Order: sequence, then structure tokens, then C-alpha cells
Amino acid sequence: MFDYKMSIVVPTLNNGSIITDFFERIKKQNYPKEILEILVIDGGSTDDTIKIARQYGAKVIINPYVLAEPAVNIGMENAKGEIIVLLATDNFLEDGDSLKKIEKVFDNPEIYAAFPKQDSDQSDTIFSKYVNTFTDPFNHFVYGCASNSRTFKKIYKIFDQNELYDIYDYSSHSVKPVIAFAQGFSIRGGYKRDENDTFDDFLPIIKLIENRKKIAYIHSIPLYHHTIKNLRHFIKKQRWATRNVLSNKNYGINYRLKYLTLSQKIKIKLWPFYAFSIILPVAQSLYGLSRDGEVIWLLHPVMCFVSAASSVREYFNYILNKEKIVSRQ
Repeated sequence: MFDYKMSIVVPTLNNGSIITDFFERIKKQNYPKEILEILVIDGGSTDDTIKIARQYGAKVIINPYVLAEPAVNIGMENAKGEIIVLLATDNFLEDGDSLKKIEKVFDNPEIYAAFPKQDSDQSDTIFSKYVNTFTDPFNHFVYGCASNSRTFKKIYKIFDQNELYDIYDYSSHSVKPVIAFAQGFSIRGGYKRDENDTFDDFLPIIKLIENRKKIAYIHSIPLYHHTIKNLRHFIKKQRWATRNVLSNKNYGINYRLKYLTLSQKIKIKLWPFYAFSIILPVAQSLYGLSRDGEVIWLLHPVMCFVSAASSVREYFNYILNKEKIVSRQ
């Protein structure tokens, strides 16, 4: 069944400006190329994305659904590796032994899936550093310590831990963790995602947890996630997420409501009051700064206000013009 030890699935769409850097990181991996397969699932790029991908030896498959989430499904269906690694082009593996470490983690037959530590480097904007540290302010407010792997240890029991990874018992707390499927997530070959969840990036993880699959947090692998280019880009992403909620899309937090606790559902209602109060985010940022020593906490009140204001703007935009398409790029 498996022709390769590892397959890397890469969703793309007009990523020509960064895809060379992405492939250069893969090229520098201290991993045998003859057992490594790279699949680029392209949503119809009009730049040189496909040309560059082929120059680096990647197999290119066209994604008729355009978006990255269904591209992941297409990639997994075509992957021929024992281990499948899902990487976006803004996910950089700087550690040359990252793929070797992933392979070593899966030497444990009890581990079904794994994910790396979201991190930032000097080239990242302050907005990317904030999101990589906390996730976006709305999800941070709703999910609390379950919103980022750095704080999982505060609410989940630990099954096992070593110098490579931790394995948490995610059923030990009522709040499910925020783990993105396409950001360096690795899973054993042959896994098939529920077709109903094709466009959702978090629900597959929740279902793995419900099926008692062990998922390793590979804290020894930093994944530099260059997610937010600037404040304008952050606003566009917030507006896009808000539009999806208003449009009742089959992905996003509305799609996962039944997996939220009553407390989380109440927090969703309270979010605008919290974000616009200013004083509450300021108080939380000062408390977080004193507790964690993370200077990026000081950006929290600004990000909360901008996030909520972006959602309000999109709400009125949706009321006035439901057909207008909002991009997250």
C-alpha cells in the first residue's frame, strides 16, 4: 500500500512569492529523499506556483474546490506514505531534523497523529507572533488554555512525555483543544476524513480525540507559521471568519457548536462586551504579562478591539450586501 515512508501534502494558491523558500526548507531536511513524497494540491494558481513546485520534484494535483481545506483531503487520498504531513506554504521547518523527529515519534505504535509547536522567527510581524503565541483573540477568549499547545499542560492530564513530545489526555477536560489540521499536523497513512468535515480545520481533530486516538505534541519541533502579513491581513481574516458564521457555512465555530461547553457558548455571547470594554482585555494582558513574562501580552487589548470591530463591520456589510465575497488572503 505504501510506496514512501513519508508524504508531505501542500495546499497552494498563488503562493509563488514564498513557495521557493518553503521548498528550500524541505530540501535542507536531513531526510532520505527517496522515501519522501511531496504532493502540491493547487487551487488554480495563475502565477508560477506550479512551475516552481515541479522544479523541486513535487507532484502537482489540481484542486477544483480552490480552498486549502478540501485540498488536504485530495492530498491524503493520493498520498502513498506511511506518514502524511500536512504543511501550508507559510509553515517553515527550520530544524533540519524535523522530519526525522516526526518519523521517530511514529515509531511509537500507540501514536496515531502528531503536531509541532507553533512558533515565530525574527521575520514575523508582531501580529503573527501574537497569533502563534495565543491564537486569535476570539478563540483565545472562548477556549482559554485549550487554545494553544503552550498552555495545554494547565488543563489536560499527561499520558506520557519525553524530550521529543508530550501526549495529553484531551478527554480529561470538557473543553476540546484548538489544534489545526493543516498546520504541520501529521497522521498515519490511510486515514480518511469524514466528507462532511471537508471544509473544517478543527473538527477532524475533535473526532480523533473522541475515537481515543493518541495525538503527540512534538514540542521539540518549532514550526514557523508566518500567518499574518500585517494588520490589514489580520482584519481580512477576521472578516472572512465572521462572514462564514453569518452565512452558516459548513465550517467554522458555528459548525462545531455541539462540541462546545455551556460556558464556551456563553463566552461567545459575551465576546463583544469583553473586547470593546478595553479595561477587561487590559487587565488580562497585565495579569498574563506578570504570570508568563510574555511581552506580546501587551498587544492583547488592541487585537481584541480590532477583531471585534472587524466582525461588527462585516456584520453590517453582510446585512447590506450578502453576495459580496470576502477574501482571507
